[in-house]
Amino acid sequence: MLFPYLISPIYHFSKPQVFAGEQYYNPYQQMDSTWKVCNFHAHSKSWGGLTDGKNTNIDTIFKLYQKMGYAHIGISNYQKITQIEKENILSIPAYEHGFNVKKRHHLCLGTDKVSWLDFFFFQTLNHKQFVLNTLKPTSDFLSINHPKFSNGFEEADFTHLSNYDAIEVFNHYRTSISHWDSALSAGYYAVLLANDDMHRLDKMDEVGTNFTVVNTNSLTRNDVIQALKAGRHYGVKAHLKTDENYQVKAKRIANLVHPKNIEVQNDTLFVQFDTMVSVIRFVGQGGQLKDSATFTNTAQYIFKSTDTYIRIEIDDADGNLYLFNPVVRSKENFVKNACRAEVNICKTAFKYIFILFVSASFAFWFYRKKRKIQ
Repeated sequence: MLFPYLISPIYHFSKPQVFAGEQYYNPYQQMDSTWKVCNFHAHSKSWGGLTDGKNTNIDTIFKLYQKMGYAHIGISNYQKITQIEKENILSIPAYEHGFNVKKRHHLCLGTDKVSWLDFFFFQTLNHKQFVLNTLKPTSDFLSINHPKFSNGFEEADFTHLSNYDAIEVFNHYRTSISHWDSALSAGYYAVLLANDDMHRLDKMDEVGTNFTVVNTNSLTRNDVIQALKAGRHYGVKAHLKTDENYQVKAKRIANLVHPKNIEVQNDTLFVQFDTMVSVIRFVGQGGQLKDSATFTNTAQYIFKSTDTYIRIEIDDADGNLYLFNPVVRSKENFVKNACRAEVNICKTAFKYIFILFVSASFAFWFYRKKRKIQ
């Protein structure tokens, strides 16, 4: 448990730079009318029942989620990849990384290797970055899970952390919108995820409550992950009813609101949905509400010179909350995240030398003490 603390490097974190440029990156510029409801984070019984995945065998999970209308059903047990092949249903190999006391967990999606590096007790920003740097090369798509849960990640962390793809903004444990806005406001293009993080099928507040809805015609592993990386998806947090059951959940999924058009012309962002919604909100730098429109299916927002990004939120007629990935300023019509953390060679070398000195001193002290006894 102490070894990772000894080997972890010390990083230099570059100063954040907000999104800037005369062009815009719009993740929905190439979307079509095909939307797939997905869940990437759920737990089955694993490790002999030691982990929290009670009364959840994989076959039962698949049957219930398939009946509710899901196109992808993800099983992401702790530190264990579950390979699943089901007809007409996609399940990309994944696992949830993390076995520390503060619930700092990560979704490793599209992977065939489990990493056992973790910091069990406390984690500094350097430790968190070291974990991300270790996990990213082994995962097609890497998400930081439920950052607000147990305050595992502070909002300020996201002004510095890099080398990950997504933040799990919607999860039945916590909603982490402010953490997402912290990353976006610092100029890091993290897409959102919305997942059940289901541990028990008999708990209605864990099943069919948070959806990632992906714009893809194909359900191959590569195509779904590429759509996620591009941001061609949105997240939904359901407004749960008192009489919630699987039939209610299936009806909600069948009646989800989908965007018909999200485009940028000059400096104007146009949005249109396939049905009327209660409110459309435009949110920008620092998570500030920039504008809104009520009881409509269309709206527009004109980018101001101070706007670095604009993301869309909507509430539908049933009170379900939808979040869309942001349109951001860019020097090109794409956005590429820069690495913010480089190993500080001098400080890291000093740390290793100090550890060696302390270890040698302790060994010498122990040796002399043993000789005196003899």
